[in-house]
Amino acid sequence: MDSRPAFSRRLVAVSALLLGAAPTARAQHLLVVVDGNKPEIVVAAQGTRPQVLEDGKLRTINASRFALVDRGEYLPLYVAVRHIQVKTSSAMFSDGTGDINKEFHLNGELETAFSLENVFVVLTVKNDHGENGLFLFEIGRLEPREPRQLDLAVPMSMDNAPGRFELYLFSGGRELFQSWMPIGAAEAALDRMVFDRIREVKNAPPQPFVGPAPEYPRELLRKKVAGSASVRFDLDARGRVLDPVVVSASQPEFGEAALAAIKDWRFLPKVRNGRPVETKAEMPFNFGSPAPK
Repeated sequence: MDSRPAFSRRLVAVSALLLGAAPTARAQHLLVVVDGNKPEIVVAAQGTRPQVLEDGKLRTINASRFALVDRGEYLPLYVAVRHIQVKTSSAMFSDGTGDINKEFHLNGELETAFSLENVFVVLTVKNDHGENGLFLFEIGRLEPREPRQLDLAVPMSMDNAPGRFELYLFSGGRELFQSWMPIGAAEAALDRMVFDRIREVKNAPPQPFVGPAPEYPRELLRKKVAGSASVRFDLDARGRVLDPVVVSASQPEFGEAALAAIKDWRFLPKVRNGRPVETKAEMPFNFGSPAPK
């Protein structure tokens, strides 16, 4: 079983067969739902139901047919997916034969440096019989630098027991970058997005583009101290971070967390005479005292 996770603020799962075949290559996606005979773009979720935009307002609809459509561009914001634990559970018939109430459980945490509204998760499932399923989960609002503890339980049956999972995270209908998407897919999408943004630029310094907030070190949770760290690194012509090193940190643990985070950042590269070039850069990170849970 593929252990890549799915996430939700509440247990709000709905399942349906995908319209057509599951995608074989990762690209930017929109989630489309069929309302009657009309396809609509899902921009939020409420309970187990998708929401679409109608006359500037959210409308909740009852629908069971969904599809992921390759279209648009990723929202250039990043959500870190951390501390994932997965398991399955089931009960047995009283005579000891067969399993009932089979469920897939997931516990984890999401964190972002941004305020995100109307966040939802899409999980695609392909079982051993070649059937494709899609699950929709409501998350709601994510606050900057406030880790969200998540619990998820997905019902399973012998006929649709999952074999392979893919996770997609959306805000307002646009797909987000997140740490559990395939690395190659993220790299390819970021290459396209960076190129589009510097296409007409003549001269410009490097600029941060997409990346995660560093995780507050668990070793310092009891102390609950604030702090900072700064990391120096090379940037290649694609805006990728190379050879990062900590140059200062108020606590060694903050330096380690900053170093782990910067490796997942992508920058808009330095542009000189209309061409992206390699350069050196330095980036500070601040760590606030974590709020009591």
